[in-house]
Order: sequence, then C-alpha cells, then structure tokens
Amino acid sequence: MKKVFIIFVIFVFAFSINGNANAKVVAKERYLTVTQTKAGTKVRWMGRIIRWYDFHGKVKIVNGNQLTERKLINRKNKVLYIERIVGRVINNRLDGKTSDGYYISYKSLKGKVHKGSLIITYCVYNPYTHWVDDIDERYDIIK
Repeated sequence: MKKVFIIFVIFVFAFSINGNANAKVVAKERYLTVTQTKAGTKVRWMGRIIRWYDFHGKVKIVNGNQLTERKLINRKNKVLYIERIVGRVINNRLDGKTSDGYYISYKSLKGKVHKGSLIITYCVYNPYTHWVDDIDERYDIIK
C-alpha cells in the first residue's frame, strides 16, 4: 500500500510541475503577475493566485488615464484590463485624489494610511462583461 501511495504522490507532483511548465507570463508588475496556460488565465498578487479566468484573450496593465470607457465597453471576451492608479490621501476621512484629479476612496485602509499617503491601486476588470464598473479585484500598495 505504501508503494502505491508513493507512486501516486510522485505522479501528482510530476503532473503539477508539467502543468506549470506551459505557463506564459503575459503581464508583470512588482506585486502582480498574470500567467496564461491552456486552462486559462491566473492573476497572482504577491505570489498567491487571487483570480482564475477561463479566458485566453489579451491582458493589459494600463494607467488610469489611458483606460477609456470605450475600451472597457469593447473588452468583453477580448481583453483583461488591469488599471494602475496612483493616488494620494487628501484628508483624515481617507478620501483620495488620483494623479488625474479623480476621486478615490481609501477607507478600506483605515489605520494603515494618513493624510498625504501615496498609494498605488490595481483594479482587475472582469473580462466577461462590457460594464465599465465591473471590477473583480482591487489591491492597494502603500508607498
């Protein structure tokens, strides 16, 4: 029975290594990595898989000022957009302002940031829809 178990473990280990061998990195930032395989697209944050999509289209990390409503509406099943937003906390209520002058809230970072803190935010948009506000994941880096 031990031999069967050991062979099974070796088989599973070999299969998992082979499954990752075909992974192709399609987008990479310091904390964010996106890989694609035949099985789909995986978004990793700090090395952990945070989202998996049965999606084989393009992946683009874009600055907030480059991501237009038209691009978001036309992304359905074609592009996975990840928006990079640079912002700053502007008051003690944790309201923020992006580098483009738009409002952003940092209330979820209460106790970690203060007025004047610089924050980089990554928003992962759902690639299956055309809605402009369909953000699946949001991650903030305090600078």
